[in-house]
Amino acid sequence: SLAAEPFPKRIAAPASSFLPAVLVLLGVVCLFAAGSLLLRQGLRPEEFRIVQPASHAEREAGFALYRANCASCHGAFLGGAAGWRSDPGVAPALNESGHASNHSDADLFVRIAAGARTADGRVTMPAFRSSLSDQEIVSVLAYVMSWWPDEELRRRAGADWTFQAVCTPAEAQVSAKAGL
Repeated sequence: SLAAEPFPKRIAAPASSFLPAVLVLLGVVCLFAAGSLLLRQGLRPEEFRIVQPASHAEREAGFALYRANCASCHGAFLGGAAGWRSDPGVAPALNESGHASNHSDADLFVRIAAGARTADGRVTMPAFRSSLSDQEIVSVLAYVMSWWPDEELRRRAGADWTFQAVCTPAEAQVSAKAGL
């Protein structure tokens, strides 16, 4: 005689039937993450501003970070590498003699975080995203901006300010020759 089982046996669904559901879920999560990233990076340049004048503590923190991470290429006094005006592949001046002040704060932030490459893929500036936090990058920028003339900072703070800098290699050479 067959004894009745207290609970019916469940037939396990094959693992392969869960795979499409897991893939769809992962796809949705990835799309959400990508969309969030694009929204965060989609800020217009004028929406991201480094507060100027920065506090003394902010400039001191930025100076220490600049000295440790940037000075070997951009110079102790932000004067750039030798020949920066004629060679867009070397570190430009970041003080008032360069054209960094023509870039938006957001563009400068991204350049530090993501680095820069020439059109042929040669790295001209390493990415600092893995070694500096967002706040540390802001501190470096606050320090760099503290070297800029007051009239430049006032110009940048104006509601009608737009950045003019262009940095494809050919355009950078034209800007360098023009003294920008």
